[in-house]
Amino acid sequence: MQHRGIKILSLALLGSSVLVPAVAAQDSDQVMSIYERYRPDLSAKGIRTGGFLFYPEIKAEGEFDSNIYATDDNNVDDVDDFIAIVKPSFRLQSNWNSNSFALFAGADIGRYADNSAEDYEDFNVGASGRIDMSHGSNIFVDLTYADMHEDRGSPDSVGTQAEATTFSTLKAIAGFKRDEGVMSFAVDGSYEKNDYDDARLNGGGRLENDDRDRETIRSSVRIGFDLNDDYEAFVKFATVAVEYDDSRLDGGPLRDSDGWDVVGGAAFNVGGSSVGEFYVGYVKRDFDKASFADASEMKFGASMLWSGDLTSFKVAIDRDVAETTLEADNASGQRVASAGILSTSYSARIEHELRRNLLLGADISYNKMDFINTVRDDDVTKLGLGAKYLLNRTFSLNADYKFDKRSTNEVNQDYKRHSFIVSLGAQW
Repeated sequence: MQHRGIKILSLALLGSSVLVPAVAAQDSDQVMSIYERYRPDLSAKGIRTGGFLFYPEIKAEGEFDSNIYATDDNNVDDVDDFIAIVKPSFRLQSNWNSNSFALFAGADIGRYADNSAEDYEDFNVGASGRIDMSHGSNIFVDLTYADMHEDRGSPDSVGTQAEATTFSTLKAIAGFKRDEGVMSFAVDGSYEKNDYDDARLNGGGRLENDDRDRETIRSSVRIGFDLNDDYEAFVKFATVAVEYDDSRLDGGPLRDSDGWDVVGGAAFNVGGSSVGEFYVGYVKRDFDKASFADASEMKFGASMLWSGDLTSFKVAIDRDVAETTLEADNASGQRVASAGILSTSYSARIEHELRRNLLLGADISYNKMDFINTVRDDDVTKLGLGAKYLLNRTFSLNADYKFDKRSTNEVNQDYKRHSFIVSLGAQW
């Protein structure tokens, strides 16, 4: 009954977000990072067609990956390979004084030099719209569909797979925001459908992934109060309901769940150079299976972007509950299903404009993953370095280095890998 109640509340909020007026237009003094800034002589102009601007783009990449299967080198030898990647995309964006509408699509096509079973063809397509009801009040709707492949470093990726798992995601989001006077109000809701394909196993047979197929409904209400021109206090309440198509396939457990969280915090926009928010509260997730331990944890998070004349800096912290279908040992040493993942992530990125057409970037992230109902703990660390050279308004050269590492108490699941990427991009 509790699960049904949360789902009904989520659906009610999702419906109300469509029926009530809402989502704000971007501020003209929006704080942006160095890589995101518009450069009149180097940014794409777009191709004008009526009241729209058409932005086509294509990128050709060459990548060397030192460990394409994300395997533990203490167990098996790492396999490296070179990957040729092509990324075409476009965006059709309205150029109206009020309201907005956009269509977008993109693909990510990878071909491995020596391990063709790892070849992939990802794509995404979507649309977004906004109706401005009045100054500070508007409605938005976003719809996206994507066919993707699961990274070999995902904890749900099985080491005996002969190919990566492919999956599709359909997501719809609708929301309302009113930000006039001293009080702001926002409500939004989303529906997401994930459908996972079976994968071939080494030595024959298939990995059944139908037990991962699920629907997720989320909703939230946020109320803010202006403290002054730069700071706003807010409270936010959110719900989630997750329903699996058939998680008990092949003897698996019932994985349906529902939950909620409530946080309070403050948002700021100081002097047009820094913007962000921080919050703290409580998150609760109840699982329908009686043997699964419910998640009742402190929730906290923060995000901040500071942008100066030549340098920008981003930081973010977030804690939430994520889905998984993994099995791991419990405190008694028995192999049991994990109910979910309590994920706590930290990230930072710095960008610098060395010259007007030469941009540098570096980032670091750390994710602490506690697998609920088991003793498995994962620590995932990622590092990145990059440079972008803008040849002119159309062409750019990029060079990037990426490193990621997983340390876990699960046997033979540690890995580390290095990636070196060079690319040529063209935009119009």
